[in-house]
Amino acid sequence: MLKKTSHFIRINLKGIAQIMLQNNAITGFLFLLGVLYSSWLMAVGMIIATVTGTLVGHTFKEHKEELNMGLYGFNAALMGIILVYQFGLNFISILAIIASSVLATYLFHLSLLKKLKIFTFPFVLFSWIFVSLISSGHFVEKPVHPTSAENFLQEPTAEFFEESLESVGIEYDDDKIDDDLIFSTHGFGQVMFQGSVVAGILFLLGVYINKPVAALYGIFASILAITISHLLNRPESTVDTGMFSFNAVLCAIAFAGSLKRDGFWVVISTMVTVTIDDYMIKAGIPPYTFPFVATMWIILFSRKGVTYIGELIPNKKT
Repeated sequence: MLKKTSHFIRINLKGIAQIMLQNNAITGFLFLLGVLYSSWLMAVGMIIATVTGTLVGHTFKEHKEELNMGLYGFNAALMGIILVYQFGLNFISILAIIASSVLATYLFHLSLLKKLKIFTFPFVLFSWIFVSLISSGHFVEKPVHPTSAENFLQEPTAEFFEESLESVGIEYDDDKIDDDLIFSTHGFGQVMFQGSVVAGILFLLGVYINKPVAALYGIFASILAITISHLLNRPESTVDTGMFSFNAVLCAIAFAGSLKRDGFWVVISTMVTVTIDDYMIKAGIPPYTFPFVATMWIILFSRKGVTYIGELIPNKKT
């Protein structure tokens, strides 16, 4: 019984880790800590959703490998976070979390059967649907951020950090710390809709312990995305909080590798995803992680097309 429980917990933690394409339970635990630090309510929503997705995954008897990798949990996990972020944790949002997690998991399973790469598209699709339905129905009031749940751990932690620095003679400068860390943290944090530096660091660390090159490429992509966003004259209030860089971080993690061409695709994908992000925001469409999904589709389809054309060209003997 204990072994089965431990295995179930491990699968769910991997499901959380797969939000950033990582197959590592420790990574998932660090991601959970990051969300918990930012908002314990969002952490509860994420746990409910991930467990729901995993339980649905257990019904697919012939896909145990995918289940053990956490692939049935990550779209659901994101549903749990976004619905609590939008509507708080209440009866309506919990029902929506469970329903959307089931639907997102089934859609992802269908993509596995068809051998299609849809990444976080189930999360994007059902976020658009459920957020729109609940908002239009005026079932619950949207919380004003930051909520008390978001300040529950952040305020005492910040005070403790400040007092600790002052006790050793270091003057605390919040603005300076934010400026120094913004490029390497907020892009990671906003993947799970968390704006705190601590959450971003925990997410970055989680990726690093599983795949260091992915974390480093993620930092680079975050900096590049923010630079491009400034060149596009996007509002600093959204750029500096990572709103234009988190999809770039996901693209960088997806393409990260040890080959020289991997860096090339990281740069290209960052440029494409920022462009899509910018267009969607201007059009009033919540982007969520769709810029990442669309960019992956565009690049993967383009690469496949180039390969196909190359196969049609006959090799000339010299």
